[in-house]
Amino acid sequence: MSNEMVKRVAMAIRDASVAEPTEEAMRDWRSYEKQARAAMEAMRFPTEDMIFRAGLVSDAPWDGRKPARILSAMIDAALQDTVDQKENAR
Repeated sequence: MSNEMVKRVAMAIRDASVAEPTEEAMRDWRSYEKQARAAMEAMRFPTEDMIFRAGLVSDAPWDGRKPARILSAMIDAALQDTVDQKENAR
């Protein structure tokens, strides 16, 4: 049984893995579930930059969406590392 986030991550991995997804591939996100769970497990322990970014948001007033904003800031930090690495490789 999968939850919504596992499905989202599996679909993102599928989309990144398939050049031109067929209709069948679009329905076959479950074949990427193992990779999705592994990716999510790897993010369980945040980097120092992710923790720093979360701290910036955590000082903001509580508005009911604060946990989502903290998570988004942490994910943005993780993705920024990738962007910086790609730019340095050029």
